[in-house]
Amino acid sequence: MGKVRVPGRKVYGGLASGPVAKSTVPLSFLGEIDARTGKVDNASSELNGRLLGGTVLAFPEARGSTVGPYVLYGACKRGVGPVAIVVESADAIVVSAAVIARIPCVDHVDLDLLHDGEMLTVEGDAGSVELPGVKEEAVVTSFLQRPDGRVLLLKRSRKVGTFQERWAGVSGYLEGRDPEEQARREILEETGITRDGLEKVSEGGPVYAREGERIFVVHPFLFRTRGDQVRIDWEHTEFEWIEPEEMRRRDTVPKLWRAWEEVRSAAAPEAARRPPTAPAHG
Repeated sequence: MGKVRVPGRKVYGGLASGPVAKSTVPLSFLGEIDARTGKVDNASSELNGRLLGGTVLAFPEARGSTVGPYVLYGACKRGVGPVAIVVESADAIVVSAAVIARIPCVDHVDLDLLHDGEMLTVEGDAGSVELPGVKEEAVVTSFLQRPDGRVLLLKRSRKVGTFQERWAGVSGYLEGRDPEEQARREILEETGITRDGLEKVSEGGPVYAREGERIFVVHPFLFRTRGDQVRIDWEHTEFEWIEPEEMRRRDTVPKLWRAWEEVRSAAAPEAARRPPTAPAHG
């Protein structure tokens, strides 16, 4: 096994490692963390009753009083507090807590990538976290969109190695150094649509998705198709052209909607730069 570095955003610098103490609900430092013992008192959190000493505290966001950072500082000063903080969104409470306690803090990290109890290194200055013992797999995922706006989804067969019977875009492992070239090959193999039938619209930033001890680094693409004739191969059992919003209600591969948001966001500036269509004159 190797290690995977997941990018986030620097909140406060420094370097620290420890086991993850993860809560999927927001935390309030004041009233939920005992500054004398580092014990959590929050019945709605998975951390209820846990001691935070020496851990990397991971939670979505903070709530509660601005006095809260001093509670965390007190716990850290006594050696019973966390050694680092990882959050999805850092507000003034989190920032103040990290600064006052002088512990590394990184935000913009998807907590779905972290497992409670596993070792994690927080690289505050780099704005990233590192997971040892986790394997990285690079993949491409392409969204094919018809002129009417509908997007192609394919249902993965039981013959594939991962995410069987779940809906996905056109996907495959990245075998070389050119994600776009790989994406076009996968489209041809899995749908029968040739290069002449595609127009690249956008390429999104990497999306991270986890399954067990693997993290998939997904390179997403959006292509516009000139037709809707699809010939699926053994990797899929069926396909549908759907409205993009329908993706959120399907049993899809992990983070498919996030990958869609990436390519949609990347496509927006390009669309804005296109010259307006001249109005028709009767």
